[in-house]
Amino acid sequence: MGMIESIRNRQTLLLTIIGIGMLSFLVPYDAVIALFGNQAGTQAAGVVNGDDISFIEYRTKVQQRNDLFNYTDNRAAQNEVWSDLISERLYGDEFSDLGLELTKDEFDDIRYGDFVSPWVAQTFYGGQVTEAQKENWRQTFSSMYSDPNGRANYMGYANVISAKRMREKFDALVKSGLAANTLEGKREFLRKEGKVDFRYVLKTYASIPESEVEVSDSDVRNFYQNHKDEAQYAQRAGRDLEYIRIPIAPNFDDRERAQAQFNGWATEWATASDDAAFLSENSLMGDAKELQLVGPALSVEPKASELESAAIGSVVGPYFEGEAIRIDKVTSRAEVADSTVKCRHILLKTADITDPAQLSVLEARADSLKRRLRAGDAFADLVNKHSEDPGSKATGGEYEFKRGRMVKPFENYCFDNRVGSIGTAETNYGLHLIEVLDQQWTAEALTIQRVEQKVSISSGTSSETEQIAMNFAIEYGSTEDFRNAADTMGYAIVEGKGVVAAATAISGLPNAGEIVGWAFGAEPGDVSNPFRIDDNYVIATLVRIKEAGAPPLENVEDQMRAGALKDKKAERYVELMTGASLDDIATSVGAEVKTANAVSLQSPSISGAGGAAEPDVVGAAFSSELNSTSTPIQGANGVWVISPTLRNNVEANGEFASETTTLNDRTYFRNLPASSGSPVRLSRAIQEKANVEDLRQGS
Repeated sequence: MGMIESIRNRQTLLLTIIGIGMLSFLVPYDAVIALFGNQAGTQAAGVVNGDDISFIEYRTKVQQRNDLFNYTDNRAAQNEVWSDLISERLYGDEFSDLGLELTKDEFDDIRYGDFVSPWVAQTFYGGQVTEAQKENWRQTFSSMYSDPNGRANYMGYANVISAKRMREKFDALVKSGLAANTLEGKREFLRKEGKVDFRYVLKTYASIPESEVEVSDSDVRNFYQNHKDEAQYAQRAGRDLEYIRIPIAPNFDDRERAQAQFNGWATEWATASDDAAFLSENSLMGDAKELQLVGPALSVEPKASELESAAIGSVVGPYFEGEAIRIDKVTSRAEVADSTVKCRHILLKTADITDPAQLSVLEARADSLKRRLRAGDAFADLVNKHSEDPGSKATGGEYEFKRGRMVKPFENYCFDNRVGSIGTAETNYGLHLIEVLDQQWTAEALTIQRVEQKVSISSGTSSETEQIAMNFAIEYGSTEDFRNAADTMGYAIVEGKGVVAAATAISGLPNAGEIVGWAFGAEPGDVSNPFRIDDNYVIATLVRIKEAGAPPLENVEDQMRAGALKDKKAERYVELMTGASLDDIATSVGAEVKTANAVSLQSPSISGAGGAAEPDVVGAAFSSELNSTSTPIQGANGVWVISPTLRNNVEANGEFASETTTLNDRTYFRNLPASSGSPVRLSRAIQEKANVEDLRQGS
């Protein structure tokens, strides 16, 4: 239960907290801990093979790691230390049994020698190892070791580097010990080279109306019981939560203060003869930028009309734009190249523009329209009657654009022909009858210097917002109340589903480590205290706890219902799709007979049949008698009936060196990054067998 929830329910707790706070000023910290106990010190941060990892050890190493490597995100340090502690307990004996050790010469070599360790290269050298960097680190470590005050840091670095190197050596042994044999190579050869042709009838699940079957709640529960343990439904330990942001925004007084200051700067800047000196003297160089505004770029400016009419040297503003305040100084005007064209068109469409016969019909229609234009018909009238471009009908077919904004044939005609030209251009959209109305090759560019600052938020404003957030958290102490109040007050509720303990962000919310930690110590329905994240106070409510393993039915009910529905459809059409021939079956279920050619076990997807792989169907095609009609097969995309027509007879002799090499590279991940390779998979497997328990709860 969180502090705020406790305050809600027990008034005396507040007095207790105040009393402990006062006591802490009078009594040493160690004595307070001895008096009240230290939960984090006495509890385990985790368990590995029955061996506890104490919070004291864990937090001490996290602090040491932060001191050594200056992590910007404390959660990153926590997770790396946690991983190292697990490795230490799981692999320590293995290293000894295998005779793995790190000599002094090797230790020096992996830091700044000829064989810098991958982890050292990334951590200390940023992935780019140079001789100059090596020498720098050689001197750094030497001076650190020789200084009594720096020796503790040196030993800290040495311990981490050594531990990482021992794990690298172990992983290398794992990778080198995995290899495919000749029999596996032969199987891969047959999977790849064996091909089969077959005719088939497919009734896709998507083509079967839901009204043809009935799925009961019992069907859903049965499907759940039969499939809940499958990997696709496996649930990671996590938390579902919701949060709102209460922004810390400048109030009226903050904006007034900013405006007063910018008014003074505007007056001074308008008379300044040296802009650079003015900006430097007022410490505004970092807030200033030069902009060149041309055409549309100028038109979207909030003070466009004032800037257009302003004299060179004059200042526009101050004015607010969002949560920022600006002043602009006009510094120059000049003519610049700005190729813009204005045209109008009539779009004539056909089913296939690449068909010469259809294109000829369009060209004849375009010629007829040209003659009507020459006879005096209004272009806009013809657009309204004949154009098939809904985007330009309301404007008489007109477009105004710069190069690079339209499809090339259309654009080229408009730019490459003189004003008044009427002609045609063929695009993927159809045939365009185009008239060029205007072309502009120059425009006036306005150059300005802009000073812009985000309006500073006073401590009073921040405190007021914090109080609003605190009142919200105290008053609305359940998920239902939280949701109702947020809706009433206009705060957007953001969902964070399946948040894991290692998460540092939640659904677009960065730096959310504290909220994650709170969520892993809360109960469903709890509402958090406000967390300050950037310029927001964030309040969260815990909706659901997800334990690792099979998910509860309510968490996956939609998926299970979809699966049960598919099974019901399959069950019905397995009964219907029986007959003497594929043609009869196709007629009976409203499908057609199709052909699949050169399908292999390695790539068991059938073109034009739904996209998902169909290993059961392809397997049946290889195992059934040629020209026989199979029984209905429940596949991934629908219900199938097949008839194999041809299989190649491949010779499977030799050593299969190529296939074996491919398997070694692909199956055993030798050439893939360590994050996706076999050592990682082995590590996960070992951790599962060792019953590793993470009890940190985001601490």
